Amino acid sequence: MASRYGDFWAMRAAGFTKVAHQRKPRVKWAIILVLAAAWAGFGLLGWREQNSAMSDAIYQTLGALTMSGDYSHVAADRTIYREIARFAGLLLTAVGLLFGFSGAVGRSFARFLMMGAARHIVIAGETSAALALARSCRETGDAVVIIARGLEPETAWSLRQRGVILIEGDPTHADALKSARASSAAHVVAFSDDDTENLRIEAALRASPARRRHRLAAHVAIGSPLLLMEAREMRMTVEREMGDADKKRKARHRLVDPRPFSLDEIAARALLTTYADDILDLADKQGRDRQHIVLFGFDATAEAVAVRTLMSLWSARFGEPRVTVIAPDADKARGEFLARYPQADAHAVWKADIQFVGFDWTRRSLDGDFLDHIDAARGPATAVVVSTGSDGQNIQLALGLLRTTNGRGMWAAPIFMKETTQSEFSRQFAAGDQTPDVLDAYLQAFGAVEAVSTRALIIEGLLDRGAAVAHRLYEEEMLHRDVDMRELEAVKKSWDDVPETYRNANRAVADSALVKLWDAGWKPAPADQRPGEVHPKIAPEMMQKLAVIEHSRWVAERLLAGWRPGVRNNRLMMHDNIAPWEALTPELQERDADQVRAAAKVARALHPKGFEPR
Repeated sequence: MASRYGDFWAMRAAGFTKVAHQRKPRVKWAIILVLAAAWAGFGLLGWREQNSAMSDAIYQTLGALTMSGDYSHVAADRTIYREIARFAGLLLTAVGLLFGFSGAVGRSFARFLMMGAARHIVIAGETSAALALARSCRETGDAVVIIARGLEPETAWSLRQRGVILIEGDPTHADALKSARASSAAHVVAFSDDDTENLRIEAALRASPARRRHRLAAHVAIGSPLLLMEAREMRMTVEREMGDADKKRKARHRLVDPRPFSLDEIAARALLTTYADDILDLADKQGRDRQHIVLFGFDATAEAVAVRTLMSLWSARFGEPRVTVIAPDADKARGEFLARYPQADAHAVWKADIQFVGFDWTRRSLDGDFLDHIDAARGPATAVVVSTGSDGQNIQLALGLLRTTNGRGMWAAPIFMKETTQSEFSRQFAAGDQTPDVLDAYLQAFGAVEAVSTRALIIEGLLDRGAAVAHRLYEEEMLHRDVDMRELEAVKKSWDDVPETYRNANRAVADSALVKLWDAGWKPAPADQRPGEVHPKIAPEMMQKLAVIEHSRWVAERLLAGWRPGVRNNRLMMHDNIAPWEALTPELQERDADQVRAAAKVARALHPKGFEPR
């Protein structure tokens, strides 16, 4: 079980919030009615016992709420019935007030307890992804605080029922962050829709008083691919510019660990790492000669899928991945892609096999003739991704593709439909391959905030575990090489301190690990079966092929990350190994073979159940 975030005080604050906002009207009314019945029944019984008239008995019974009159007589004059009545009346008043104002009392008490809270999770923002993350963290038992400007009353009550502590305010202001005890938290997630606001939240965290003894992980959501790359590189650039003279400022800077992330990138990586084996298996069964990913739409998620495909889905069996983008304005989509990734089409050493084809699905229905045209020009699709930026259009296109491809007996491939939020349609129809013995197209939903905005993927960085293993293996390999001390010191860093350009390289290595093992004849053992082979072997005759394809994959990843061929200069992002395989020395070629061996170890670390022959 994963460790929970939140110290004693944070956990108590979450607990009081949850208890104070439980909606159990039957229980509450049952308690009130029992107390009312005890007060009225025993009061009347006690005063009638004294031969009082009914009107006097009723009057005296009502007096139980005032704690005066005959109820204040000495104990000798009291009866057991009147004792029960007076305490039931007192409790009825107190419990009624408590139930009526339980939410306000619980919130006030929780805020009081939060004054000493630490090691909890703070989420700044009111987006659906932010709320999904809060629910995911509470399922694990974390103490969670949300800073939001204006949630709907029902949404706010629902979150508080789960034990989420809500603070109304502007998350970029120091007062709101102070109320949430953000400077003492374990994780702060800036989850607004505005990228610049999220960066301002990170800046406010750096400016807050540094009284913490631990590093604060600042997860910053960024939607723009260009801004994401800049934000990732910025942290190392700032430290380099500080120099050794400003040690105090550098130490303060390092107290905040910035972790920029993109939900679109998380969705793309989760898609490829989860379904790479299925895509490869289907392509192999159908005798395809290339991996061909067809994208309908080119929003941020589709672009992320295209980039991660070109970085990781390289196979010795199928070679370089091929991507075809279908968009209403193909020229605009191509121009925007090359503006963000200019090296993808700038050097003879490698050009991305990606083409953009125009098709406006808002003006005409999808027909088989258009798919035949794509098939003839680019080859049959081995996977289709529908991500236009609109859930409604995605559903419409995905259904049209399913009917057309199966009706014409073409493209027996998975159709991955992007959904922002899971719908009844995806639950009923986009549930994977329901006819595994028949080669046909089938729908699979992906990318919903409920699936990607989770504790495991954002807080724990589940997708980066393989990348961290890849870095550690690379570091061990470098220790045995004859390299200069400067290069050695550059790699002797913990994963959190690795420059982002190398972190991204390690992510691509980890994402491609299963593809290499698939080429070598292995696939992960099913979770519901007995453990498989935990040390899968790569045949010697496959090592050369895998080393060649690994070098090509590395070249593509480096170019897409903004590096260029030339004399090695890390500051200018130039690398002399960005060259054809034949131009490498035997020593450098052996390094690619080492990367293949490391990828096998990464795959083993990610799949402890082992592997079985495919």
